[in-house]
Formats: sequence, C-alpha cells, structure tokens
Amino acid sequence: MISQGLRASPEGIRAAKTALTDKTWSQHKLATALGITRQPVSKFFAGESISRSCFVQICQQLGLSWQKVAGLPEDVAFEVTTKAQFKGADLDTLVREVHQKRQDKIQDQCNILQILDIAHTVQLMDIYTNINVLEEITSLQWREISDLLKDFKSESDFNQLGGYKCQRRLPGLEAVLRHSKLMVLGKPGSGKTTFLQYLAIECNKGELQVNRIVAFIRVKEFAEDAKSDSELNLLNYISQEFLSCGVEQESTKILLAEGKLLILLDGLDEVPAKKADEVTREIRRFTQTFYKNKFVISCRIAAQKYRFQGFTEVEVADFDQEQVEVFAKNWFVAVGLKSREDEEARGNLFINQLHLPENQHIRELAITPLLLHLICLVFQVKDEFPLNRAKLYEQALNILLVRWDEVRGIKRDRIADNLTLGIKKKLLFQLATITFEQEYYFFEQERILQLIADSLKPLQIDNEAVMKAIEVENGLLVERAQGIYSFSHLTFQEYFTARKIVESYPNYALNNLVSHITEKRWCQVFLLTVSMLPNANEILQLMKQKIDLLVASDERLQYFLTWLHQKSSSVSTRNKAAGVRAFYLVCVERSCCDRDNAFVYTSGYDLECALVGNIAFDPDLVLDEFLFSTIACINELDFAFEHALNDALDNVYALLIAFDKAIDLVVDPKLKQVLQKLKKQLPKIDSNPEKFRDWWQAKGKAWGEQLRDMLIKYRNIGYNWQFNEQQKELLQQYYDVNKLLVDCLNSAVCVTPIVRQEIEETLLLAIADIENVRNSCING
Repeated sequence: MISQGLRASPEGIRAAKTALTDKTWSQHKLATALGITRQPVSKFFAGESISRSCFVQICQQLGLSWQKVAGLPEDVAFEVTTKAQFKGADLDTLVREVHQKRQDKIQDQCNILQILDIAHTVQLMDIYTNINVLEEITSLQWREISDLLKDFKSESDFNQLGGYKCQRRLPGLEAVLRHSKLMVLGKPGSGKTTFLQYLAIECNKGELQVNRIVAFIRVKEFAEDAKSDSELNLLNYISQEFLSCGVEQESTKILLAEGKLLILLDGLDEVPAKKADEVTREIRRFTQTFYKNKFVISCRIAAQKYRFQGFTEVEVADFDQEQVEVFAKNWFVAVGLKSREDEEARGNLFINQLHLPENQHIRELAITPLLLHLICLVFQVKDEFPLNRAKLYEQALNILLVRWDEVRGIKRDRIADNLTLGIKKKLLFQLATITFEQEYYFFEQERILQLIADSLKPLQIDNEAVMKAIEVENGLLVERAQGIYSFSHLTFQEYFTARKIVESYPNYALNNLVSHITEKRWCQVFLLTVSMLPNANEILQLMKQKIDLLVASDERLQYFLTWLHQKSSSVSTRNKAAGVRAFYLVCVERSCCDRDNAFVYTSGYDLECALVGNIAFDPDLVLDEFLFSTIACINELDFAFEHALNDALDNVYALLIAFDKAIDLVVDPKLKQVLQKLKKQLPKIDSNPEKFRDWWQAKGKAWGEQLRDMLIKYRNIGYNWQFNEQQKELLQQYYDVNKLLVDCLNSAVCVTPIVRQEIEETLLLAIADIENVRNSCING
C-alpha cells in the first residue's frame, strides 16, 4: 500500500534549512517560487506529514534528494513510486517502443554536423574518429617544472612532456562502458561534443547500451529554455523532449526510475555564470535521484569546478599520429566535393606532406581536432600547406579566441568591458615573449598572474579571472600540473613572440632578435617575424652580418671557405653559385675522415635545395658527387674492417660501384688513366673476400691516400681538412644559420631585389671574397 504523505526526518530538516539559507530565501519566498501556499512549507520544516507531490517539489527546489530528506532508502522509494504505476507491465517492451519513437529525433539531433567554414552539412559518422581518454587528469597531478622538463630534449617533445606519453590511453568508448557515471573533460576543440553525439548515434542504432534509450541534452539550451530557476528541472525537460516524440510523461518517469536511459549532458562549461550554480545543483539532484541511469557529462577541463558525486573523471587525449591520419582521410572524403577517389588521393597527399620535417610545427597543432580541421581546410585550397605559416596561425588564434564560440552561439561572460579582444591578444603576445626569451616553457601560476598584472596594470582587472578566461574560453593556456601552466602549443608561444616583435617594430631593436641566431629554438620566431615584417631588409642584412662574423676570426675556416669559392667557381654549371658552394660543403662533410665527428649534420642537400630548388646535376657535379662518395666509402670500409663489422663487404661493393661510375664520367684522359690504374690494384672481391680483407688492411690506407692525391691534383677535391672540435662546432652553426637565413629570405613577404641579390651572391664566402664581390658590384 502506498503512503499518502511524507515527512522530513530531523537530518532532512537540518539539510533543508541549510539549503534555504544558502539561497538567502525565506519560507514565504520558497512557497511563492513553488506556486503553493505557505502552510505545506511550514509543515515541511516542522517535520509534519504533507502530500507526496508537495514534499518532492520542495526538495527539488532546494536541490535536495527527497528520498534522503524523508529518510527513505532510495531503492525503496523508487519501488514505492513506480511499481504501483507500472504493475505487471513489460519493461523491455516499453523500452523497445520508446526507442523506436525516439530514433528519428536522435538521428536528426546528433548525426548532422555543421562544420566551421563548411557551407554544407556533414554526416557525423562519415567523419568521426575514435578518441582516447586519460584516466589521470593532467592538471590534478602534483609535479614540479623539473619533472615536466625531464624528457625535454627538443622542441618536438613539447606535447609529450610531463609523462603524458607514458599515461595509459583508454579508448573513449571503453571508458563509457566501464563507468555508469562519467565526466569527460577536455580542452576547447578536443572533440567532446562530437564524442557525445557519437555515443547517442551508437545507442540509437542499438550498437551501444542496447537496453537503454538515449537522451542528448545541450546544457546551454537547457539553461536558456528555463525562464526562471524553478523551471530548471531536468525531469520536466526530458519528459517534454520525450513527449515531442509521442512518449507519455508517465512512461518517461518509469524509464528514468528503472534506469533505462543513457543521458548525455553536453557542454556544462557553456552555461552563463548567473545560472551556473542552479544548473549544477539541478544536475547533482537529478543524477542522485535517478542514479540507476547511465550518465556522461562533457565540460572544458579548466571550467570544471564542481565534482559530481559518483562520477569518474577522464580527460580527452590529444590525437596521436594514427588518429590524425584517420581524421584527415575521413575529412577530405566527407567534406570535399570531388569524387571519392580524388578526395582519398588528396587525403593521402595531405598525410604525406604533413609528415615532412619542415611541417613539424603544423603537426604539433594537428593533435587538436578543431585545429586539424582548420589545417585540412587550408590544405584543400591548393593541395599544399601555405608558405606563410603566420597566416595559418593567425586563423587558428582567431578560431580559439572568437569564432569557435560564435558559430555555436555561445556568449561567454565578460570579465570587464575594457578587456577587448585587441588587449587580450597583446597580453598573450607579451606573456609569450617574456617567457620565451627567458626560456620558460612552463611557469607557475604566481608568475603568470604577476605578468598579467604588470601588463594590465592600468585596467584594474581581476588577474586570476583573466588567466582563467584564456585557459577556459580559448584553451591557449593549459594547466600541465597543479599550479603549473604552459601555452597549449609551443607553436603558439613562438608565433605570439614573433607577433610581439613585429608589432613593436621599429622600436624593437632587431639586434636583440639576431643575437639568438645560433639558438635552434629561435628558428621559428625568425621565420615568422620575417614573414610578417612590412619590410624585411634590415633583419636579413643583420642576420647576414652576424653569420659572416661567426667564422671571421678563424683562419682555417676562412681558408676553407676560400677553397669552397674557388672550387665552385671552377665547375661548369647552370646553378646559382651559392647553391654550388652549399653542394660542395655537404660533399666535404660526407667524405669526412672522422666518421664520429663530422662537422655538418644534415639529412640531405637542404641548404642548396633551399637556394635553387632541386639542384641540377651538371656533368662536373655528378662526377664530383661520385668521387666524394668513393672517398666516403673508403672511410666506411676502414671503420668496418677496424671494428670487424658484419657489413664490411657491403661497403666494398658500394666503393666499387661509386668508383666505376666516377671513372665512366671522367673526361680528362690523364685522370681517367690514373683512376683505372688504381682500380686495377684492388683484388677481386667475388673470388676471395678474405684476400680482399687482408689486402685492404695491409695496403688500403696507402691506396686511399694515392686516390686523394690524384683528386686534389686533377679535381681540387679530396682534402683532409682535419678541423678541431671547436672548428667543427662553428661550421655546424655556420651551416645551420645559413640555412635559416635562406629560409627567411624565401619566406619574406617584402625584401628589395638589391638586398636579396647581395645576400644570395655572398652566401658561404670568406670575408675577403665577400668584399671582392661587393666591390665588383659597385664598380660594375
């Protein structure tokens, strides 16, 4: 038999009085909000019995569990309220009927994506990429900056710092199956909403939680649709949603009471501040009342303040390489307007170009789905990445600062009227520049608050609120551990630093920037600065002067550069002189006698390629290429035999092939005769490998010296330069900064032809030769 009334327990009355005080309400105001007389409210607080409906309404308005206030076990309470209404009914049949009625609505609500800057709609399942989650929330971990920097060997490690790559990555779907109440946290654009929509579609198809019916609720819309606090009622909201699909309210209540719903609450962070507390209380009350259901809530990680009882929190992980590739392939097919075959080919081209070394900084942004979408969008225009990366980064910045919220109709609460978008950008540029110059990739909260205070001192704004806004709303600052922050992407820190330099020009002394020219971590700042300056003449000339002075005082290196000029000038070629000098510089490195201490570490002819594109291999260059290769093989063979390596014979065959090709290309009859004679001295490798080994160990060194002497005599190559360690280090720096200079020259939007010509003609020259070139230009 069902009780006709309920009374509050002593503990329940105390909880109710506390809740009333928190709201700063009187009993009269509570009655007015509920639209009932004062009498049942007075009886409620006196512990007297009142009708069940009034009792439940009062508790809901106070954000309390009515079962707990009444001192009833929740399981018993559900049985009392539902079984009488549902006596003898077939619950499974009801689930199937309601599922069928809801199917079209969920499909319409969740399977259509309106993607940023794409005019047509896209089916979610055509583009969706499975996400992973981290079971340990990064920002909750107690770490020191030294812990975060432990694995930091180069800038490419930035996104794997602080043990992030060691954390266990759990498939998002597995986390949903494992936990009945799940809070999915993530940075802006990390794919939280898309994930919840995917869950809704999978449940709707019967692939996930087959015995449950899905309810997808955008928390922002739930808050907006409520005209007053009393209307912030999830039970009514879901009932109305189901009613629109032909499901009676009583059926909805039965399904909720029996735990037959998968309830997805998306975007908790999008609720306006004035309603945030009430919405949070309603979600807490609802999830405790209807605890048998399965819940997934999404929220930006920095915005999550209240921790809901019984909920497991996970963090959406950045995309890994495989996920980036899957997303990109799906994206071009789903978004592109050409045939599937053409778009698949474009997706493969995108992936191939993305993995090129020069696109490392774009790859860094691609780990965030929203930014990966932007990168695909930009690539789609010309089937290549833009040469001017600054424009891409500016678009990414505007998306995170403004457009991502705009397209979804989200209006964040303003911290202050005088904190404009322009001021916010300038603040970011200032923070990035100060921290980057001091080589701080991570900084404690106190430090960043002080920097904000210094930058915004005239505005008198809450500094912590500003920091949280940048973190929560824009995702440009990320809490990497308790109280330790960094920029979300190192690319942004570099870009903001460059923007600060450009916006401060000409007051900013470019010599300050040029003083960092040999520091590799500054390379991107140089490239971005040059690409954004209205006139790049001054900085390019300062860079060239600094580079030339780098090796000016070392006589041995000046002699080497003089030889480099003489040798390059002696060959017949269609290539630019500087490109040929770069070619011979790399050839010398590759034929260096000291295998372990080569002075230029480069994966290819990247400097000469930057100068002339793909270098045209004229006969002289091809011949010298094979001769240098022969010398390199000799050095490898010496090393292999000395250390008894198994691949020694491979080096013998490589030597013979390179030497034969060189002999075939020689035009000078005297040199050809000398080389052929040297070739005949080599024993036959195929007949007796051991005999060749013995001969090489006895006579190989002398044979190699003879070859070098002949190459010096006839081709002016083959020198053993014997640079010391300091000289090798200087040459490495010299090569790297010349490559940087050429890259800057190629990326500069505005540089006069005269300055460009002077820099190109004097690259990789000794100081004396530079003066000669300049004098000849003046006299000419």
